[in-house]
Amino acid sequence: MTRIVDVIAVAAVAIVLLLPSGSLVAKPALVGDKVELDRIAALEDARFAAPDDVERALALGQAYLRAEHPEWTLETTAAFGARGDHRVHTLRATAWATRLQAAEAVAEAQRGYAACDKEGPKLCDAAARTRLDVVAVPMQALVDAHIDPRTDPRHARETVGGVLHATKAQDLIKDAPKKEPKKEPKK
Repeated sequence: MTRIVDVIAVAAVAIVLLLPSGSLVAKPALVGDKVELDRIAALEDARFAAPDDVERALALGQAYLRAEHPEWTLETTAAFGARGDHRVHTLRATAWATRLQAAEAVAEAQRGYAACDKEGPKLCDAAARTRLDVVAVPMQALVDAHIDPRTDPRHARETVGGVLHATKAQDLIKDAPKKEPKKEPKK
Protein backbone atom coordinates (compact mmCIF):
# COMPACT_ATOMS: atom_id res chain seq x y z
CA MET A 1 0.00 0.00 0.00
CA THR A 2 2.85 2.38 0.80
CA ARG A 3 4.34 1.63 -2.59
CA ILE A 4 1.14 2.81 -4.29
CA VAL A 5 1.17 6.01 -2.27
CA ASP A 6 4.85 6.54 -3.15
CA VAL A 7 4.16 5.96 -6.87
CA ILE A 8 1.25 8.41 -6.78
CA ALA A 9 3.38 10.99 -4.97
CA VAL A 10 6.24 10.61 -7.45
CA ALA A 11 3.80 10.85 -10.37
CA ALA A 12 2.24 14.01 -8.92
CA VAL A 13 5.66 15.63 -8.42
CA ALA A 14 6.72 14.61 -11.94
CA ILE A 15 3.56 16.10 -13.44
CA VAL A 16 4.08 19.40 -11.59
CA LEU A 17 7.75 19.62 -12.56
CA LEU A 18 7.47 18.40 -16.14
CA LEU A 19 4.39 20.33 -17.25
CA PRO A 20 5.25 23.43 -19.24
CA SER A 21 4.51 26.75 -17.66
CA GLY A 22 1.35 28.46 -18.76
CA SER A 23 1.78 30.53 -21.88
CA LEU A 24 -1.44 32.42 -21.38
CA VAL A 25 -0.87 35.94 -20.18
CA ALA A 26 -3.93 37.90 -19.22
CA LYS A 27 -4.02 41.56 -20.12
CA PRO A 28 -6.79 44.14 -20.04
CA ALA A 29 -8.91 44.56 -23.15
CA LEU A 30 -8.89 48.33 -22.84
CA VAL A 31 -5.82 50.29 -21.91
CA GLY A 32 -5.88 53.99 -21.25
CA ASP A 33 -6.23 56.75 -18.73
CA LYS A 34 -8.40 56.03 -15.74
CA VAL A 35 -10.68 58.93 -16.68
CA GLU A 36 -11.23 57.57 -20.19
CA LEU A 37 -11.77 54.02 -18.93
CA ASP A 38 -14.29 55.31 -16.37
CA ARG A 39 -16.06 57.25 -19.12
CA ILE A 40 -16.26 54.12 -21.30
CA ALA A 41 -17.57 52.13 -18.33
CA ALA A 42 -20.28 54.74 -17.75
CA LEU A 43 -21.19 54.68 -21.45
CA GLU A 44 -21.37 50.89 -21.38
CA ASP A 45 -23.68 51.05 -18.35
CA ALA A 46 -25.88 53.60 -20.12
CA ARG A 47 -25.98 51.47 -23.27
CA PHE A 48 -26.93 48.42 -21.22
CA ALA A 49 -29.72 50.37 -19.52
CA ALA A 50 -31.17 51.56 -22.85
CA PRO A 51 -30.06 49.19 -25.64
CA ASP A 52 -32.35 50.83 -28.23
CA ASP A 53 -30.99 54.36 -27.72
CA VAL A 54 -28.97 55.35 -30.79
CA GLU A 55 -27.41 58.35 -29.02
CA ARG A 56 -25.88 56.13 -26.34
CA ALA A 57 -24.70 53.62 -28.93
CA LEU A 58 -23.04 56.40 -30.95
CA ALA A 59 -21.31 57.81 -27.87
CA LEU A 60 -20.03 54.38 -26.89
CA GLY A 61 -18.96 53.60 -30.45
CA GLN A 62 -17.00 56.86 -30.66
CA ALA A 63 -15.31 56.07 -27.34
CA TYR A 64 -14.35 52.63 -28.61
CA LEU A 65 -12.98 54.16 -31.80
CA ARG A 66 -10.85 56.61 -29.78
CA ALA A 67 -9.60 53.63 -27.75
CA GLU A 68 -8.54 51.99 -31.03
CA HIS A 69 -11.15 49.25 -31.00
CA PRO A 70 -13.01 49.76 -34.30
CA GLU A 71 -14.39 46.23 -34.22
CA TRP A 72 -16.18 47.08 -30.97
CA THR A 73 -17.58 50.20 -32.64
CA LEU A 74 -18.94 48.08 -35.48
CA GLU A 75 -20.56 45.65 -33.08
CA THR A 76 -22.02 48.41 -30.91
CA THR A 77 -23.66 50.14 -33.87
CA ALA A 78 -24.67 47.04 -35.86
CA ALA A 79 -28.25 47.04 -34.57
CA PHE A 80 -28.81 50.61 -35.78
CA GLY A 81 -27.66 50.24 -39.39
CA ALA A 82 -31.17 49.85 -40.80
CA ARG A 83 -32.59 52.87 -38.99
CA GLY A 84 -31.44 55.33 -41.64
CA ASP A 85 -29.38 57.59 -39.37
CA HIS A 86 -26.42 59.06 -41.27
CA ARG A 87 -24.41 59.39 -38.04
CA VAL A 88 -24.45 55.63 -37.54
CA HIS A 89 -23.17 55.06 -41.09
CA THR A 90 -20.49 57.75 -40.73
CA LEU A 91 -19.19 56.14 -37.54
CA ARG A 92 -19.31 52.67 -39.07
CA ALA A 93 -17.53 53.85 -42.25
CA THR A 94 -14.82 55.39 -40.06
CA ALA A 95 -14.46 52.12 -38.15
CA TRP A 96 -14.16 50.12 -41.39
CA ALA A 97 -11.54 52.59 -42.65
CA THR A 98 -9.64 52.29 -39.38
CA ARG A 99 -9.59 48.53 -39.90
CA LEU A 100 -8.15 49.18 -43.40
CA GLN A 101 -11.16 47.60 -45.09
CA ALA A 102 -11.70 50.09 -47.89
CA ALA A 103 -14.52 48.34 -49.75
CA GLU A 104 -16.59 48.01 -46.58
CA ALA A 105 -15.92 51.66 -45.68
CA VAL A 106 -17.11 52.80 -49.12
CA ALA A 107 -20.23 50.61 -48.93
CA GLU A 108 -21.06 52.00 -45.49
CA ALA A 109 -20.50 55.55 -46.70
CA GLN A 110 -22.91 54.89 -49.58
CA ARG A 111 -25.51 53.83 -47.04
CA GLY A 112 -24.73 57.05 -45.17
CA TYR A 113 -25.31 59.13 -48.31
CA ALA A 114 -28.63 57.36 -48.86
CA ALA A 115 -29.62 58.09 -45.26
CA CYS A 116 -28.61 61.74 -45.75
CA ASP A 117 -30.80 61.97 -48.84
CA LYS A 118 -33.78 60.58 -46.89
CA GLU A 119 -33.17 62.79 -43.83
CA GLY A 120 -32.85 65.96 -45.83
CA PRO A 121 -30.58 68.98 -45.30
CA LYS A 122 -32.10 69.81 -41.92
CA LEU A 123 -30.82 66.62 -40.26
CA CYS A 124 -27.91 65.92 -42.61
CA ASP A 125 -26.27 69.19 -43.52
CA ALA A 126 -23.23 69.89 -45.68
CA ALA A 127 -20.87 69.32 -42.74
CA ALA A 128 -22.25 65.81 -42.22
CA ARG A 129 -21.78 65.03 -45.92
CA THR A 130 -18.23 66.36 -45.72
CA ARG A 131 -17.48 64.04 -42.79
CA LEU A 132 -18.74 61.12 -44.87
CA ASP A 133 -16.64 62.27 -47.83
CA VAL A 134 -13.47 62.54 -45.76
CA VAL A 135 -13.78 58.81 -45.13
CA ALA A 136 -15.31 57.69 -48.43
CA VAL A 137 -13.15 59.53 -50.98
CA PRO A 138 -9.75 58.14 -49.89
CA MET A 139 -11.19 54.66 -49.40
CA GLN A 140 -12.77 54.82 -52.88
CA ALA A 141 -9.35 55.74 -54.28
CA LEU A 142 -7.92 52.59 -52.70
CA VAL A 143 -10.75 50.47 -54.09
CA ASP A 144 -10.42 52.00 -57.57
CA ALA A 145 -6.66 51.40 -57.62
CA HIS A 146 -7.09 47.85 -56.25
CA ILE A 147 -4.73 48.60 -53.36
CA ASP A 148 -4.85 46.52 -50.19
CA PRO A 149 -3.45 48.70 -47.37
CA ARG A 150 -2.40 45.60 -45.45
CA THR A 151 -0.17 44.27 -48.20
CA ASP A 152 1.01 47.56 -49.71
CA PRO A 153 0.92 50.20 -46.96
CA ARG A 154 3.35 52.57 -48.68
CA HIS A 155 1.33 52.77 -51.90
CA ALA A 156 -1.90 53.07 -49.88
CA ARG A 157 -0.45 55.95 -47.84
CA GLU A 158 0.64 57.74 -51.02
CA THR A 159 -2.77 57.25 -52.64
CA VAL A 160 -4.74 58.42 -49.61
CA GLY A 161 -2.35 61.32 -49.07
CA GLY A 162 -2.70 62.40 -52.70
CA VAL A 163 -6.49 62.33 -52.46
CA LEU A 164 -6.60 64.22 -49.17
CA HIS A 165 -4.14 66.89 -50.32
CA ALA A 166 -6.12 67.47 -53.49
CA THR A 167 -9.45 67.66 -51.64
CA LYS A 168 -11.22 70.94 -51.24
CA ALA A 169 -14.24 71.16 -48.98
CA GLN A 170 -16.37 72.79 -51.68
CA ASP A 171 -15.72 69.82 -53.97
CA LEU A 172 -16.94 67.41 -51.31
CA ILE A 173 -20.22 69.13 -50.58
CA LYS A 174 -22.86 67.65 -52.86
CA ASP A 175 -25.40 70.44 -52.30
CA ALA A 176 -22.96 73.36 -52.45
CA PRO A 177 -23.20 75.73 -55.39
CA LYS A 178 -20.26 75.41 -57.75
CA LYS A 179 -18.27 78.55 -58.27
CA GLU A 180 -17.34 79.45 -61.78
CA PRO A 181 -13.71 80.43 -62.28
CA LYS A 182 -13.16 84.13 -62.90
CA LYS A 183 -12.76 84.94 -66.57
CA GLU A 184 -10.07 87.29 -67.67
CA PRO A 185 -11.43 90.32 -69.49
CA LYS A 186 -10.61 90.37 -73.18
CA LYS A 187 -8.31 93.13 -74.33
